[in-house]
Amino acid sequence: MSKVYTVISGKGGVGKTTIAANLGVSLARMRKKTVVVDADLAMGGVATILGLSEIPVTLHEVLAGKGSIEKAVYSTHGLDVLPSGHTVSGFLRTDPKKLEGVVDKLKRTYDYVIIDSPPGLNKYSLAPLKNADEVLLVVTPDLPAVQTTAKLQSVIATYSANVRGVIVNRFRIPSFFPWLFGVKGSMEKGEIERRLKAKVLGVIPEDRAVIESMNMRSAIVIYRPKSSASKAINAIAKNLTH
Repeated sequence: MSKVYTVISGKGGVGKTTIAANLGVSLARMRKKTVVVDADLAMGGVATILGLSEIPVTLHEVLAGKGSIEKAVYSTHGLDVLPSGHTVSGFLRTDPKKLEGVVDKLKRTYDYVIIDSPPGLNKYSLAPLKNADEVLLVVTPDLPAVQTTAKLQSVIATYSANVRGVIVNRFRIPSFFPWLFGVKGSMEKGEIERRLKAKVLGVIPEDRAVIESMNMRSAIVIYRPKSSASKAINAIAKNLTH
């Protein structure tokens, strides 16, 4: 039975798209038939992160009724990707309401459908929520990121989507001297769970290999499979299969 996960965050810049793309690659490497759908129609970045450059047909065309799903799906790292387009004109022609039909069709083929949602709350982020079986909340361990994500909880409940859990990205451990003087590094796991009323599925440490992989247009789990970030992402992906 297919499972649809929507990956969402309260604000941009927390690494949501990187996590969605790498979770997809990790699941595919576990021999799970997986597709990542880039539903961030305005600022989609999945194709860039995964090194896809030749994408003449995208989700923009599909949602505008100008292209088929089959022609808009591309393969990389053993993963299928339905990328978003890069043009403003293509974005303006899209009809987000058609995403439901796209997801329904993908569910017939794939074990896992990972939807990368736009950050925050707007009309373009509602469709990915509506089509989710479960939601993955992505935050960085700081109060602004957690607070903005907490505001999404009532909206998620409205669409009857279950929150599978929280992924904490870019977790930083303070060096000895700041800790000695009571200066905190990252928010603690327990505090994040309390504020978001959801379990933390995994913590991805701050890892400069992630930036390196993005600059190389490759998934971190492929580029540096033994890095701390890769190990954390693979553990989260394994968790999602149970």
